[in-house]
Amino acid sequence: MKSITNKGIVSTDAVIALLAVLLMIFLMINSLNETIIKNKETKNLFYLKSKAVFFADSLIKNSNEINPEKGIAFYNKEKKRVEENKIDLTLLKKIRKEKFTEYLKEIKLEFGEEKIQIGKKEGSCFEARRFILTEKKEKGVIFVSACN
Repeated sequence: MKSITNKGIVSTDAVIALLAVLLMIFLMINSLNETIIKNKETKNLFYLKSKAVFFADSLIKNSNEINPEKGIAFYNKEKKRVEENKIDLTLLKKIRKEKFTEYLKEIKLEFGEEKIQIGKKEGSCFEARRFILTEKKEKGVIFVSACN
């Protein structure tokens, strides 16, 4: 089938083929765009996960009386060392939300019947959980949330 235009003869098959190629190019660009967006979201989630895990590890493995947001591990004066995964409740109570770093938004501690929460989650968040002991040998869990 051929149709006559003022510039010459145009094949209907050529027009259909051109439209098919343009449609395939559009679909490929759209698929590539979706892949880039998903990759960006995955990268952002991985970044939040690493921040939350880093904050949780820092809290339970370090002791810092001046800045307890950087470490609340129990310092054993008899052994002259920090006891990892054992927290000092007096340091926990000194933590101030205003001193949190940019991504750290919430710290929750649950042991026995007691629950302590400092800060509040907001935005897209990831929560890291770590098992801990209090200085009185009570078992608990600390939840640390990193958010955008």
